[in-house]
Amino acid sequence: MRFGVLDFSYAHFEHFEIAVRDVGCYTVNLGDHAQSIAARHVYAQLGIADSQVVAIDRDTLDEYEGDAAVLLMNGVFTERNLPAPTAIHPLFAGFHALEPAVVRHRDWLRQHGRVGSRDPHTTGLLRSHGIDAVTTGCATLTLPRREQEPTEPRLFVVYGTGAGALPSEVVRCIPPALADTVEFVFNRAPVDACPVPSAQRRAFEAYERRLFADLRDRATLVLTPLHHVAAPCMAMGIPVIVCRQDRDPRFSLLADLVPIHTPDAVRAIDWHPEPVDVRALRRDYIAFVADRLAAAGLAVP
Repeated sequence: MRFGVLDFSYAHFEHFEIAVRDVGCYTVNLGDHAQSIAARHVYAQLGIADSQVVAIDRDTLDEYEGDAAVLLMNGVFTERNLPAPTAIHPLFAGFHALEPAVVRHRDWLRQHGRVGSRDPHTTGLLRSHGIDAVTTGCATLTLPRREQEPTEPRLFVVYGTGAGALPSEVVRCIPPALADTVEFVFNRAPVDACPVPSAQRRAFEAYERRLFADLRDRATLVLTPLHHVAAPCMAMGIPVIVCRQDRDPRFSLLADLVPIHTPDAVRAIDWHPEPVDVRALRRDYIAFVADRLAAAGLAVP
């Protein structure tokens, strides 16, 4: 039995295909690969060797023809991504989907037992359609806490585009003492092909791993609108400020952990927040995955 982590080729993303045709390139969200990194960590905590772990493309999941594999369904899924073929045993922990996908595939979702969702909003949506669900949070919340805090102040501002763009209002409110320490990181990467070639996807995951190592070692504060920057940083024990253009329901679990600031309230930001303690979430997520594997009769080494 193999153990799968999600991979992201963006196959069938029509707006990316159009961008390649008309412009020659587009950018992808490197935060997607944070989920791959975290899933590998979850498996390692369960004693699963990296040699047993394979990358499985979310965006061609319905076309999968490889060996039988458990797949940690920690990510965002659309109608197009589901259902998984019979060679895949889906393990739902950190699952998120919009209502059209839930409605279309609810019978398939019900077949696989309890669904662990990424946030309370998704849990409520699944339950409203008769699907057994609990909130597990995202796998990125299981990453290990850093053992040593940096001594030199360093504010990392990590941002994207679209819904992941950082409101300009918050940049103008950064205190002068912190502004002198800022490093800006654009957490997207340009590509000129759709789907993204496999080798490039591996490089993106490696880049994101290096970014997390840099944040772990040097960040005394992170300002971000991005879920898969905020959650990993919380897990690593880095103080985080989340500022977004709107209150996205995908952030409904993170909103229980830290304030979600919007442009109208940036002047109320506490620029000296404490790290968030996610030990219970980390423990419960890994226990949930272990329990679902045991319930399915799938042996873990």
